[in-house]
Amino acid sequence: MKLVSGKYRHPALRGQRMELDIAHMRITIWLMIATLFSVIVFAAFPFIDLKVSALFFMGEAGSWVAGGPVFEFWRNVVRRSGEAIAAIAFLIFVGNLVLGQQQKTGWRVWAYLWLSTLSCAGVLVNGILKSNLGRARPNGVLEFGGQQLFTPPFQLSDQCSSNCSFSSGEVALVASVVLPLCVLIWPQLSRNGRIIAGFLAIAAVVATAMMRIAAGRHFLSDTTMSMLFAALISVFLYRVLAIGNHRHVFTAAPILADLSNILAHASRYVVKTSRIVLDRTSWAALRTRVLALREYARFSSQGRSGATVE
Repeated sequence: MKLVSGKYRHPALRGQRMELDIAHMRITIWLMIATLFSVIVFAAFPFIDLKVSALFFMGEAGSWVAGGPVFEFWRNVVRRSGEAIAAIAFLIFVGNLVLGQQQKTGWRVWAYLWLSTLSCAGVLVNGILKSNLGRARPNGVLEFGGQQLFTPPFQLSDQCSSNCSFSSGEVALVASVVLPLCVLIWPQLSRNGRIIAGFLAIAAVVATAMMRIAAGRHFLSDTTMSMLFAALISVFLYRVLAIGNHRHVFTAAPILADLSNILAHASRYVVKTSRIVLDRTSWAALRTRVLALREYARFSSQGRSGATVE
């Protein structure tokens, strides 16, 4: 027997862990290469952004292929869905931390979901890049009937003051939700299931990117870099949170059991708190009534005393 950190680990498991580490390293390297390549291409050939956006511009200022209310509706659906998933993951994460060993899925898988979204879409994209780079959106530049100057990606500009074009917040949100979800459910899927999940994940991210480009709200480089940022943060958190050792618990039965347990404890807490509040409210109301009666009795006695003196 061989001991690792005081526990026996079967040689087959050690070999599987090594294979996963190598696969993670390869994915990380390829993502870094893809990111560097994209930065070089978009920086060296900024006209690519204009050429791609021109395919969806309909010739008049503010007129874009995906500029109608239907696309805006689906954009809101996608955004709200991503935000809801991240919020639910955070609530379950907090519940699992509070309940501890009672929970079957633990806290890491849920931290992986909401931290990916917060780190990428929240902090990096919306908090840093969109607030500081100042890149004007496609529908605002001179080439498409706007008044701002077009600037290449990765350059500081004064053409936009807030909520700017680089990079895409919606694409970052969708990618930072979809990618960790795929990572978590991957071991439980069959070969066909993985093909379907991979196709749906790619379709969701690409469709969101195309919708934003076709609406004149983002350039190709904005959406591409958001995808890569989300992927890099996902593989980074995968290693930091040791998701490879914990994602096997991310199945329907443990998730439903944890949700049921959290809801049961939450309902009991709400009932208990409500009783305390009601008791305090009732006591306060009773005290107010007693004081009012005392005041009434005092004024009544003063009135009678005055009448007697007269």
